[in-house]
Amino acid sequence: METNMLPMGVRRDGSYYTRIEWATVTESDPTFWVCNVISDDHERNGGTYGACVENLPEPKNNLILSFFDEHQEVGKIKLYKNVGVDISVPEELARHLNIYVSDSDLPKKILRKDDDIELADWKLVKSVDLKKEFGWEDIVLNSPVIAKFVRFEFIDNFCDKDNFIPWVETSEIKIFP
Repeated sequence: METNMLPMGVRRDGSYYTRIEWATVTESDPTFWVCNVISDDHERNGGTYGACVENLPEPKNNLILSFFDEHQEVGKIKLYKNVGVDISVPEELARHLNIYVSDSDLPKKILRKDDDIELADWKLVKSVDLKKEFGWEDIVLNSPVIAKFVRFEFIDNFCDKDNFIPWVETSEIKIFP
């Protein structure tokens, strides 16, 4: 019997399995939202990862993923954009995304909400304006990079300042070579 074998840590669609290392959260239990970034729940009222950012000077939602302590080549990101319950609107979707990578162990020291995420040695590899629409959006890096950690910095949303809703939302993230 012949089987199609995949490298360890790679899904059938070619994306890497990732682990959540740290995230901006909205609840005292961070698993309430953030685990949706590595799930396959794309329902309108299902998997969403949104962080309430009303106490920050610039609305930002940071997320750090790893490859289970391995280095991997990163060339493309697939981002599924979704918001939560029926009262949520597409204006809550993230407007801008900065993608950083690190190949050191410094991001492992970011453990608590008060830890300074900037103390790790991050390299900005892509900055992109996102579309205000639900569904998948592909983001291709200018050139592939080797990373141990990938940081996603979702900045601002599509709400106008007079009717601002303090959520910066997205949903599933898949990382490809």
